[in-house]
Amino acid sequence: MENQYTQKRHVSYEELQRKCILLAELIEKSWFDPNMIVSVTRWGLLSAYFLADLLGIKSIETINIITRDGTNSWEVRDATKIPKDFTDFKALIVDDLVDSGKTMKYILNQYTFNPLETKIATIFCKKDANFKPDFFVEEISSHDWIVFPYER
Repeated sequence: MENQYTQKRHVSYEELQRKCILLAELIEKSWFDPNMIVSVTRWGLLSAYFLADLLGIKSIETINIITRDGTNSWEVRDATKIPKDFTDFKALIVDDLVDSGKTMKYILNQYTFNPLETKIATIFCKKDANFKPDFFVEEISSHDWIVFPYER
């Protein structure tokens, strides 16, 4: 499947932080009370930090997933070095964007979580994604390319 991005949208640090505030409010209103954030790195790390601060969560763990590697390949590659079991935690998995949903499906299939105590939060979610997070701030077109402030 070839991606056809027709619109670039630049997101500033300030906008990302505002959207994280909105995301934290959605999570708080849901009564889900995580005690750990699992960040999809590298892209989701800044959002994870903002959410940890806003929600008062002291523990952030990372899963290093690579889907964009400078080539035309969009396959999910796991660069995490340590196997992780998150079953003892109320885990909030955080990324900046759900594009196709492949990354989140991979994480849920390859890592151990308590399904009753795990939620997924992203800033953006593509309308045609095959996977919808539990919490997201903005649904965007599949033709939108989000340029985050930490991208070159």
